[in-house]
Amino acid sequence: MPDEDKTIKQELKELKELIEESTAKKQKKFRLPYKARLNKRKLSEGYATVILINENKQVDFLKEPIIDGTIKINDTYHALKDEAILSYKGKPIIIQAKRRLNPLNPLEGKHETYGQKYVMARMEGDKLVSKKGIGWGISIGAIVIIGIIIYALFTA
Repeated sequence: MPDEDKTIKQELKELKELIEESTAKKQKKFRLPYKARLNKRKLSEGYATVILINENKQVDFLKEPIIDGTIKINDTYHALKDEAILSYKGKPIIIQAKRRLNPLNPLEGKHETYGQKYVMARMEGDKLVSKKGIGWGISIGAIVIIGIIIYALFTA
């Protein structure tokens, strides 16, 4: 009978909290497709997860062995450097475009600034806006009061 001790306000508050919790969107974590996951045996055999970007911008996940610094994807061979092998949860992963000989390494290359204005605009929009002081209102009011006092002194 402990429910009888609660007031209606308390019960409504609890119900609102439950509704908010249930309607809040939970962001799902990224999970590799099952066919691309590596187990300990495949790791010891020299396999790596390959993210293959096809010509039609379709992405496939594969697991392929690294043999003599190369990987074979279907009918094409691709060369690898150590810098191109990235790590996802402690396991090797390679981002490979189908039509390129070498894999994509996002850490390599020039710094890109072509999207800087969009990034800055987003940062400006996301920053917390502090309350604007009421300085303008007070200063205009003070000027008006001073003007009235000066007018009253000269006309009297």
